[in-house]
Amino acid sequence: MIGGGRMGAFLARYFPIFMLTVLLGCFSASILLSLAGTTYWRGMAPAQRDHYGVLGLLVLIPLLVLGNLLIVRGVSRAVWWVVGYFVFCLALMVPMIQYHPHQGVYLVGVLLPLLGLLLLNSQRHRQMREQLWQIRQERQRLKAALKPPRKRG
Repeated sequence: MIGGGRMGAFLARYFPIFMLTVLLGCFSASILLSLAGTTYWRGMAPAQRDHYGVLGLLVLIPLLVLGNLLIVRGVSRAVWWVVGYFVFCLALMVPMIQYHPHQGVYLVGVLLPLLGLLLLNSQRHRQMREQLWQIRQERQRLKAALKPPRKRG
C-alpha cells in the first residue's frame, strides 16, 4: 500500500462504502426492471416480460461490475461509468409515475439511484478513489522500474 499502509486498515475504512454503492446499484436495477415489468411492459405476454427482465439484468449488472472493477484498479474516470449507470436507472424510473405504480416501491426505486449518486460524491468514496489511483500510479512506476532494458542494435 502507499506509504507502507496496511491493507486491513484500508479495507476497514473504505470497503463498507464501496460495497454499499455496489449493492445500491444492484437493487436499483432490480427495482427498475421489476417496475418496468408492471408499467412499461404490462401489455406484453408474461414470458416476453421475463425475457426482457433477464436481458435487462444481463446488460445492467455487468456495466455496474465493470465500472466498479475499473474503480478498484485505480482508473480515475471509471466513476463516470457508475454515475452514468445510476443516472440511467433514475432516468428510466422517474417517468414511471404516469403508470401509477405502487407508491412505496416507486419511492424506493427513485431513492436508490439518488443514494448511489450521493455515496459516489461522498468524501470517503472520493478518498478511496484517490488512494486507489495512487496505488495504480505506484504499481505502474514499479512495473517500469522492473522492466528489463531493451537491447538496441
